[in-house]
Amino acid sequence: MKYYTSTTEFNCGIDLHARQMYVCVMDRQGKKRVHTNVKDNDFRFFLKLIEPYKHDLTVCCECMFGWYWLADACQASGLTFVLAHALYVKAIHGGKNKNDRVDSEKLTHLLRSNLIPPAYVYPADKRPLRALLRQRIFYVWRRSELLARIHSHQLAHNRLPARQTRRTRDPWEEQLLAAEDNPLRQIALKNDLAMIRHFDQQIFALEEELQRQTKQVAGREYTLLQSVPGIGENLGLTILYEIGDIARFPTVKDFLSYCRLVKGTVASAGKIKGLRGAKLGNPYLRWAFGEAAVIAKRDHFRIRPLAQRLEEQMNGNKFKANTVVAIKLARAVYFMLKNKTVFDPDRLMAALARN
Repeated sequence: MKYYTSTTEFNCGIDLHARQMYVCVMDRQGKKRVHTNVKDNDFRFFLKLIEPYKHDLTVCCECMFGWYWLADACQASGLTFVLAHALYVKAIHGGKNKNDRVDSEKLTHLLRSNLIPPAYVYPADKRPLRALLRQRIFYVWRRSELLARIHSHQLAHNRLPARQTRRTRDPWEEQLLAAEDNPLRQIALKNDLAMIRHFDQQIFALEEELQRQTKQVAGREYTLLQSVPGIGENLGLTILYEIGDIARFPTVKDFLSYCRLVKGTVASAGKIKGLRGAKLGNPYLRWAFGEAAVIAKRDHFRIRPLAQRLEEQMNGNKFKANTVVAIKLARAVYFMLKNKTVFDPDRLMAALARN
C-alpha cells in the first residue's frame, strides 16, 4: 500500500455527502483550526473558512460517488487535492464510533501523518468520454438481460432458442412472434423486442461517436490496442479510457493488480493463510481482459492449443485458464502502451508456453 506525503503546513479532511460536507482543518502539530459542517456543499463558504490557511493547505476527501465537483473546484481554486482510496482508508481508521465529525477529523489526522492511501484523480477533460463509454457498456448489459429473458422464456415453453445476431434481427423477431400463440405473451415479447431495437440504435450511435472522438485524441494508442488478439474496437475503447494514463502504473504488477487479475495474500508467521482483495481494482478492465481472453482463445489459431493445454494442467478449470490468458494479454498491453510498440505475437506465445 502506497501513502501520500503531505508537505503543507495545514491539512484539511472532508467527509463529503450529497448535500453537506464536514470540514476539519489541522496544522502539522494536530491542532484543530476549523471543524464544522458546511450545508448544501457551499464551496464559496468553504473557501471563506479556509481563507487563513489556503496558502499552504492540502485538501482530502474519500473516493465516493460525489467527489468530481470537489476535485475540480479545488483545482480551479489552486488548492492541492488528494483523493483517498475509500477501501484502504477504511482498513486504517476503522473504529467503534463513526459519524461525519469523527470521520473528517480522522481523515485530517491521516493526511497530516502521511497515512492517506491515494486514489487516482481521473482528468476532468477525459471524464465525459469515459462516462459515454460506461453508458454504452450499461446499455449493452441491459440489452443482454433482455435477450437472456427471451431465451429463458423460450426454454420454459420447450422451444429451442432461435439463433440471432445483429445482422439477422428481423427474421429472428418474426420467428419468435410466430411461435408465440398467447396474445398476452405476444405483448410482453413485442415490448422486449422494441426495447432491444432501441438499445441497438443507442449503442450504435454511442460507438460511432466514441470511435470518432478517440481517433482524434488517442488514435495511435487505439490502433495499437486493436493489434492484440481478442481486442477489437469496443474492448479497445474500454481498455483505453479505463486506463487513462499508463504512466500512473510504475510497474506491470501495479497494472495487473488494478485490473483485478491478481489477488493479495494474507500471511502470518511466514505462512500464507489465504487470498484477499479480489474486488479491489477496476471492474471494467477485469471484464474487458476476460472477454479478450475468451475471444482470443476462440479465434486465434496459435493461442487456442496453448489455452487448451492450460485447461488440462488446471484439471479442466476454464476460468483459471482464461485468467492466465487475460494476464498475459494485460502484460502485453501494459508494455505496448508504455513503449509505444505494436503487439508481438511471438512473445505472447512464449509466455503462454512457459505456464
